[in-house]
Amino acid sequence: MMLFIFDMGGVLVQSFDVLPEAARRLGLSETAARQFARADMDALMTGAMSAREYWTRFEAASGVLVAEDYWSTLFSPTLDSLMERLVSKLHARGRVVCGTNTVGSHYDHLQQRGLYGCFDAVYASHLMGVCKPDAAFWHAILQAEGIDAGNAFFIDDYPENVEAAESLGIRSHLFNGIEGLQDALDSMLAEPELKA
Repeated sequence: MMLFIFDMGGVLVQSFDVLPEAARRLGLSETAARQFARADMDALMTGAMSAREYWTRFEAASGVLVAEDYWSTLFSPTLDSLMERLVSKLHARGRVVCGTNTVGSHYDHLQQRGLYGCFDAVYASHLMGVCKPDAAFWHAILQAEGIDAGNAFFIDDYPENVEAAESLGIRSHLFNGIEGLQDALDSMLAEPELKA
């Protein structure tokens, strides 16, 4: 059985990046906002830090007052319906799961809107306590699914995540559009050992 592991932001959902608007509201350049945001991002994505503590530390580093949790208030993603259909078709070929670096408010928003509904399971960094590109992220998914790395196919829009998965023996695809992904899937699924 094949296990398909999809990233969420930048693959299935678009318009998820809150930092450009947060930077504008804070009176910071986007570059500066990203620099301050990056410092504690892994701690937020692994659930080791609350959003409140995150923004308190952002304030201390930037010297700018943060009046709200922008991860929550500015998050307004849109689902790519063509990608959702592609994901749904893959259920005939194996299990399809989401493996996502996320924060609690984004996960809750997507869950409440039913945007994870096309997956058999969701592996979210803030609940797992580990985020990509840490190898433990994929090990946890493979163990939970009872699948060897050679029987998994991972899709993500960040090169470092794709490289990390490939280093573990997971077939991987750097997502830059549905056409390229469809070609990669067709090629892989046409391999003799994977034909139904």
